[in-house]
Amino acid sequence: MKTTGKTLAALLAALLMFSLTACRKSGLDIPLTMTGREDFQKNLHQTEGTGVPTFVETDTGYYVGYGRLYYLERDTGRMTVLCAKPDCDHSDPDTCNAMIDANYLLTGGERLYYVSNSNDPRTVGSVRPDATGRETVQELKFNEFSASQSSYDTAIYHRGYIYYVSDDILYRVKLGGEKDSAEEIWKPEGAGSSQSYADGRVDFNPNAIHYTLWADGETLYFMANVQTADGTYKDVLFRCGLDGSDVREVWVTPGAAQVGAWQTTGVSVSQWYVTNGYIYFYLSGGDYWRCDLNSGEYEKLADTTDKTLYGSAVFSDDYLALLGQLPADFQGQVTEGGRYRVPGDSIFLYGLDGTFKGEISLKPLRDALDGKIDIDMLMCDSTDVYFLATTTVYSTQYGMPVGNTGSVTLWRANFETAELSQIYKLR
Repeated sequence: MKTTGKTLAALLAALLMFSLTACRKSGLDIPLTMTGREDFQKNLHQTEGTGVPTFVETDTGYYVGYGRLYYLERDTGRMTVLCAKPDCDHSDPDTCNAMIDANYLLTGGERLYYVSNSNDPRTVGSVRPDATGRETVQELKFNEFSASQSSYDTAIYHRGYIYYVSDDILYRVKLGGEKDSAEEIWKPEGAGSSQSYADGRVDFNPNAIHYTLWADGETLYFMANVQTADGTYKDVLFRCGLDGSDVREVWVTPGAAQVGAWQTTGVSVSQWYVTNGYIYFYLSGGDYWRCDLNSGEYEKLADTTDKTLYGSAVFSDDYLALLGQLPADFQGQVTEGGRYRVPGDSIFLYGLDGTFKGEISLKPLRDALDGKIDIDMLMCDSTDVYFLATTTVYSTQYGMPVGNTGSVTLWRANFETAELSQIYKLR
């Protein structure tokens, strides 16, 4: 289960040449099929925030959003920017159809749908499988404040509906539906409030709640960091029907008395995943657990601290992929007791039930790439784990070390062979 440095270096050179040529080639010959994908894609919903790729699954691979829209063929590892124009530099959204600044929702029927990141107004758009034929499908409803002043959390799609948040209010609207047909799913006390100041400034929703939306079958979940009965703020999981019926709190971030102490005891967990009535969660500085959302009973699934004390993780319905982390100083140098974390040399693979499946060494990657490497876990499927590798190159200015971003590359590691392969150089 090892990949040699020489083999990987040769592979890197070949893949880099391929990725550069693929960027200039039309993506119209990519075989795309999109059938039976009406449910929320849980394993792809692992990388919230900006600066990391997003994924949407099709029958043959993945759409990848990272500044522009790409397509990744699962079997071949080939990734192509979805632009049909020869010699396009993919920088002008008015001329390049791959330039879509959006949160990607789903593939269904003949179109890919997405929510525009533009605030004025917030719309749902769609394109054909090759990213041509861009259309505006609908405008999303926001509260009485303007959309540009509304807090917004990444929308999800599930069984014909788009779920999204505006100023703490959780809405759902049918795909293609009228703006005013949006239904309120959940509205906590004080939603959409504002705060005025003597100098005339107004903060809309000054205490905005961030929601992480989730769907599993006939059930909708949403996680929010809210004030609990003891006065502290914790991540709380709510559950309801898909139409917002019977909203109830079903889980609160556990304390040390329930699952032991970890890096951020009692505040939030490092990564979580909901399926079949259980919440599975990994604790950096702790272990791997699950909780039955009906009975409230906790079960430790694996002593992950046997492999690494700290780490980051991604889930699928079959696996937990755990990237070990080491303590370091502010310059990224590994040191005992360091306040910061740098990626370790291994990804550890567990079955969802906690069974240890194996280890994937990252040392060949470090040998092949120059500079300090940061690794962001993105998602995993039934065969591979995908991650982003970003190098930092240091120089000296005024006698002090200064770090600058070098290359940004998308990688995957195979669960069976432990082989590492670079998919695409994004920067």
